[in-house]
Amino acid sequence: MIKFLILGVILYIVYISFFKKQTTIKSPKNKKDIEADTVVECFKCKTYVSVDEAIMMDGKYFCSKECLNDYTRS
Repeated sequence: MIKFLILGVILYIVYISFFKKQTTIKSPKNKKDIEADTVVECFKCKTYVSVDEAIMMDGKYFCSKECLNDYTRS
């Protein structure tokens, strides 16, 4: 009887350590990781673009050089 109990405990430990997925929540390590997911609205055409791809001028975000040029001409 003791042998079955010890075997059951060992099998349970093996199951927990190898087969059960651990749930962890990854938090951004720095501000750059947070900004990579942030999107902003183009001031001219109102489309959304990521902060990494956006062009900023005068505190306004633009999705492309064309929108920036249209804004500076007007």
